[in-house]
Amino acid sequence: MFKQLYRGLALLAFATAFTACDSYGLEAITPIDSVPLELAITNAQGAAAARTGVYNGLQAGSFDGYLSLPLYYSDDCDWTGTFPTRAQFDNYNVLPSNGTMGGVWSNFYSVINAANNLLSILPTVEDPSLDEATRNNYLAEARFGRAIAYFQLVQGWGEIPLILTPTVGVGEELNVPKSAAADVYAQIIEDATFAASNLNDLSLGMSVGAANALLARVALIQGRFPDANTFATAAIGSDYELTSEAFLADELFYLEFSSTDGNSNAFFFGPSSLNGRYSIAPSAALVAAFEDGDLRKDLSIATDDTGANYGIKYDNFSGGSGSQDDPLYLFRAAEMVLVMAETEARAGNFGEASRWINQVRSRAGLGDLTLTADNFLDLILQERYVELAMEGGHRLWDLRRTGRALDVFGPAGYEACDDVWPLPQNNIDTNTALVQNSCCNC
Repeated sequence: MFKQLYRGLALLAFATAFTACDSYGLEAITPIDSVPLELAITNAQGAAAARTGVYNGLQAGSFDGYLSLPLYYSDDCDWTGTFPTRAQFDNYNVLPSNGTMGGVWSNFYSVINAANNLLSILPTVEDPSLDEATRNNYLAEARFGRAIAYFQLVQGWGEIPLILTPTVGVGEELNVPKSAAADVYAQIIEDATFAASNLNDLSLGMSVGAANALLARVALIQGRFPDANTFATAAIGSDYELTSEAFLADELFYLEFSSTDGNSNAFFFGPSSLNGRYSIAPSAALVAAFEDGDLRKDLSIATDDTGANYGIKYDNFSGGSGSQDDPLYLFRAAEMVLVMAETEARAGNFGEASRWINQVRSRAGLGDLTLTADNFLDLILQERYVELAMEGGHRLWDLRRTGRALDVFGPAGYEACDDVWPLPQNNIDTNTALVQNSCCNC
């Protein structure tokens, strides 16, 4: 839908390109001049189109950008396909020349540039039909989209270029050094805070709850547990109750697709018997993590006639590659419920923490747990593992933030240097201010 509405501003990019049939070939994109901003956004209609471009950018490369790379990089999923670039993530041997990684990097910076375009020009646009609520909502959507992109980037690469103005030329302005991860997080917090204060019913799907959910997620990663509790409460409310509906029905924000503006997520998860490529599969560790009687298992994993397990959170197997319309969930209420459980437990409020975690377990058909100082972290990480499985980098981020990544992933080859990925080589080549991550496999 969004790609049909808006094909995007012409963006300046130095990136690697890949397709489903050639995800490992490097192809440098020739730099082009951007559409002059003052011509692209001159009235309310142009502003609406530009804000749609932010959503459009968030959709791009959804399988690799949100799913495959962090899933392969943890014990959530295994690589079962043929592309060497994705195998590098499964083997903890990611090279700077990796074309799939370069494409993900480029896609997220395209979102950032689209957001920067809108944020730069919209405050100066004079149009009587562009009232304050509409203008602020568009600005909030741009800033929330930028925050999502920067969140994904900082999780993957750590220190990255922090760019807050439009890229409109081909000169020295392209040479942007890395910023400290703390500075990137600070910008994410600033953008998401603005979004939480200004998103309204005019949004195309972003919500105040989702903006607060991002703030809660960042606070949890940074170890700011009281803040995480505050933001999770703002996202869902202190009296929230998960319903008995299917567990993917508690979304706060998801990316919407259609058959004409689709994704390939089910294609890559699906086996050949369902006309899938089967490039990614739930790991044996994930399959074993589900308790007997957990209703989520049959809603997450199926088994084909050969006995192979495959993921079914993206299950529109009828559509071909690129035309499947499964939504991609970026923020769900259940994540916030588990944030409440963890933060209450860390504050010593174990009765309240138990109440929160048991909401998730009750909906999954499981019995109650009693959290204590000795068991709460193990039990909450376990619950997050199965609840948020195959939805993105949650497992990877959880084990890193709790200092357990080396213990859990180490036997498969994970080392301390694997906490960040190498910067894409062709960005190193074109950005003279960019210094490669010291731990890269160069």
